[in-house]
Parts: sequence; C-alpha cells; structure tokens
Amino acid sequence: MNILIMEASTSSAKAMLYRGGIGTYDAHQIKYPASVSDVATQDIHGVMETVYACARELISRTTTDIDIIATASVWHSYFPIDGNGSPITRVKTWADTGAAPTVETYRSEGPIRERFYQTTGCNIHSKYPCWKWVHDRRKMDLLDHARISSVPEYFFESLTGERAVSRNTASGTGFLNIHTLEWDPDVLDFCGLSIDQLSTLREYDYCGRLTKTAADKLGLAAGIPVIIPGADGALNQIGEGALNNGVMTMSVGTSSAIRLTAPGPVLPLEPATWCYYVGEGIRLVGAAIAAGGNCVDWFMHRVLRDTLDFGDLEKALPQIQKDTAPVFLPFLHGEQSPGWDDTRQGMYCGLTADSDIFSMYYALLEGVLFNLYHCYTYLSELMEEPKEIRLSGGIVNSAYWTQMAADIFGIPIGVSSVEHGSMMGALAVAKKVMGGIKTITGHTNEVSRVIHPNKENRELYKKRYARYRQYYDRTR
Repeated sequence: MNILIMEASTSSAKAMLYRGGIGTYDAHQIKYPASVSDVATQDIHGVMETVYACARELISRTTTDIDIIATASVWHSYFPIDGNGSPITRVKTWADTGAAPTVETYRSEGPIRERFYQTTGCNIHSKYPCWKWVHDRRKMDLLDHARISSVPEYFFESLTGERAVSRNTASGTGFLNIHTLEWDPDVLDFCGLSIDQLSTLREYDYCGRLTKTAADKLGLAAGIPVIIPGADGALNQIGEGALNNGVMTMSVGTSSAIRLTAPGPVLPLEPATWCYYVGEGIRLVGAAIAAGGNCVDWFMHRVLRDTLDFGDLEKALPQIQKDTAPVFLPFLHGEQSPGWDDTRQGMYCGLTADSDIFSMYYALLEGVLFNLYHCYTYLSELMEEPKEIRLSGGIVNSAYWTQMAADIFGIPIGVSSVEHGSMMGALAVAKKVMGGIKTITGHTNEVSRVIHPNKENRELYKKRYARYRQYYDRTR
C-alpha cells in the first residue's frame, strides 16, 4: 500500500509519500512565490502549478508504484468561476476581509445572525465564502450565473475532472446546514444562489480517478484512485488521533486554531466558537484566529527587514523582562474568534523607552497565544476540559514558544511526532479507504514529547493575560 499525499495549503504546497509495510515516508514542501499567495489572496493556477511541481519532485525520488492519492487543502477559500470554467477573481482566503462592510450590515441584525449561526455553525464574518459571495454579488453583475469554487474543489477537479466538494470542507463555507449536512435551501435563497452553482457534496472518503492529463503532469499512470480533499483543520484532528473525547488539538501555523470533537452540533447562543464537520457523524467544535506564523513573518520582514534570523531572536527570549514587556494585539488580518470583528487592527500597547525589538518579539508570540486562550475560555464553558493538548504547526520549532503555550493554558501539551498533521490525517483516510483501518477513529498518533506547565510562569502569565484583556476591551 503506497500512498501519495498532496496538499495545497495557505502558504505552501506539500507532498508526502508513504510506503506501506515498512511505514516510512518522505516529504517535500515548496513555499508559494509572493505573486502566487499573499496570504489573503492566491492565484489558483500558480497554486496548482506549485502543488504539481512539489508532488512531481517527490515522485521522482522513488520507483515505487502509487496505489492511491490522498489530498488535503484549506478551509474557507473562495472564488467565482465563469461558464467556461475560468476564475473571475483571485482566490480569497480566510485572511481576506474585503467583505467586512457588507458583513457588518447583517451582523448587526440579531435575528439574522442567530439564524445563520444556529443553522450553519458559522458566524456572519468575512472569512466565510458565503459572505464573500454576498459582498461580491453586490459589486459584480456577472456573478449571476457564475459557480462557486475553492482551492480544494479546483484541486479535485484538476486531478479527476469531477466537480465535487467534501462535506467537511463545505461545513466551513456558511452554505451547509450543520445538522442535515446538506446545502441549506434557505441560506441559498438568501444569497441568491441556485444549487447548481455549487459543487456536488461527497463524504470525506469519496474517490475519483486520476485523469490522463493530470497523470502526465505528475509522471504517474491514469486511473489511480484520488480521495477528495479534506479540510486541513478536520484532517489535523484525524491525523493527531484526536477524534476521541478528552484531547484538544492546537495548531499554530500561518493562522491558529483550537478544536474538540463532539457527537453532534454544539452551538451556544453567543457565537464565540464555530461548529464544523469531520466525517462519520463527528462534529468539530472550536475557534480559529487569523494570527500565527503570519505575525512572525510580518515582524521578521516588515519590522526587522530581515536583519535578524529566528535563532537570534530565540536566544534573546530567556533574558526578556516579561512583567514589563509590551502587549501585542495580534489582529493584523482582523479578528475571527472570539469577537468576530473583521475591522479590528493589530497594535502594540504599553510600549516604553525600555522596549526593544526582543521584547516586542516576545510580546508577539505571547499575543498569539493569548488570543487563542481567550477563545479557550469560551470553549471550556461548552465542553469538558481537555486532559491534554496536541500541538502542531510551525510553533513546535520553537522550544520557548511551546513552553509558553503550556504555561498559559496550564495543561500538559503533547508535541506531535510528525510535522504535517493534516497530511497524516489524509493518510489515515487513505488507509481507511484501502482497508488498513476500519474507521478514522481507529487512527492513533504518538507524541514525541510532553511539555508540562511551569507553575511560576503560569502565575506570571495570568497577570499578563489580565493586562491583555484590558487592552483588548479598551480597543474593542
């Protein structure tokens, strides 16, 4: 059983080759050029070219025949396509807040907000394709007969020729009823959409077949089964072996999220959290923020102008005077959970003459985690407190940042034994399709190490978090 995994993520193309029997795998990654992805928007053709190139490079390293292809991509991407199948705009990702003026019009109307949230599990916010469509339709008459696509949908169509979307990807659009797991007719009517403008819904383990055109691009044989792309957040939960109660996943990559599973929809009256779908009836309850590695990249490139590297900054962190450091509100791309304010801006608060670039960098790392912890205070009211947290993403490359996470949350954190959680989730789906496991809940994953909270630091971060909340509330 030899499995090729291909992923189109927000900032890079990824590929992994798994060899059954011996259980080893090889991985490759190519960062998108700036012209292809600026985080908020993407050129879909450039994304696909990079994904194919990444997989082709990996395939060239082996003589192994590929039995099945598993795919992964992102939640909340959107772009309209004309009758000829050509994109009308660039891809708009979760980070695009261009629909904020339209969104604010509807979000201020309580009954509409409540109805949409309780139906779809998605709040009224510009990150969701539903509201990007509503905004674009106001601006462009040519959208009347356009169909809606996304990176995972275009990805699958490019590989198989089929126009389809997995239900877990669809649950992050704002068009899907989180209870029935079908396109909601009332939502479509509100948005001025007919069902044929949307892709066919499929389950997470649905397979198409690799077309000759796509096979030639990859250097493979046509007809290989291709599993429909799953959403990265849902696949991360699968890949971490966290579909059973008591395990919370936390991913801090380009953006960040925390997630817990539930046997059915969990929808509080106040929509600080969201509710999406994984598969096999399992819902995902959690919160996502628009901050993470993108804030680090901003600081490195825009503030420091690439004059220092991560190693220099990491070495300086232990000497920082934490109690006098500034506070960073990490809303460079607006706010998602818990406040859902598309127009909120990032800022440093409490800067003094003693503040320097190292204390500012420390505050940035802290601010990203405080934003996540703020979300956690709402999630913990809905769900049982997790026994452990499984951590993944670029954060695991920083020993300081991972320890900070354990100290702020006050819960043991298991660092994943694999780097690419979403691709490992896609691998688990492929194993299920091939009969290697009976259900996706049967997939397990070991942790490479466990980080325990430092009690002394925990008390300091409680004080720092209270200060963060003061600045957060004052600038609301």
